[in-house]
Amino acid sequence: MYGWRARLGILVPSGILAIEPEFGLVTPAGVSCHYHRFNFSGAGGNDEEVVARLKKAEDYVADAAALICDVRPAVVAMTGTGVSFVDGYGHDQRLIRKMMEKNGNLPTTTTSTSVITAFNKMGIRKVSIAMPYLEAVARAAVKFVEDSGVQVLNAKWLNKTGFDIARVTPETVYHLAKEVDRLESEAVFISCTGLHTFGVIDKLEHDLHKPVITSNQATIWNMLRMAGVNDSIEGYGQLLSKY
Repeated sequence: MYGWRARLGILVPSGILAIEPEFGLVTPAGVSCHYHRFNFSGAGGNDEEVVARLKKAEDYVADAAALICDVRPAVVAMTGTGVSFVDGYGHDQRLIRKMMEKNGNLPTTTTSTSVITAFNKMGIRKVSIAMPYLEAVARAAVKFVEDSGVQVLNAKWLNKTGFDIARVTPETVYHLAKEVDRLESEAVFISCTGLHTFGVIDKLEHDLHKPVITSNQATIWNMLRMAGVNDSIEGYGQLLSKY
């Protein structure tokens, strides 16, 4: 049977391209990933419109969490960093409660929850954040991280939304992460599940001499650990190889 070690139930915003390819790179033998999309494309609009759509996505998450249960997952995660932080500190936990009400109280997480869990596991208390978002979303990300107990020393964003995020090249991500880093930062966080980041994590860690956490990396790491899968996965950052 596929997923004889663990099956992961993954809820994906409808306009996100990067999650399945990146998760596929690091899924250990015996673990299977099963995906279900919920309504959020993120396409177009000004700051207020994008924030409103991020908040509206909450309406679709609970039903998606119920449907993914048909594959009997060990863990359920709602991916999408912005969707899980946009309404401030505690928004991710409210989403988790909604999903657990529909999925029979299965172990459940979100991307933002997974990022904070990774910071705590690694003892990280000062970060720099690289993001593709519009300004209002980027500032919401900074506030969520700081309200979670992690100081943000610097933040940069690209003012992109929707499918334009999927078009951001790994080279752009690499240079944005280097630009945002500060000597005092204990890690660099690259936020957004829509960004293609797995090809640059190790290179950045080598060049910056510190951990690099990305949304997709933290989500799959947290799901695996919640499912009791503790494989060391090389090539995609310290989080997956050492924790």
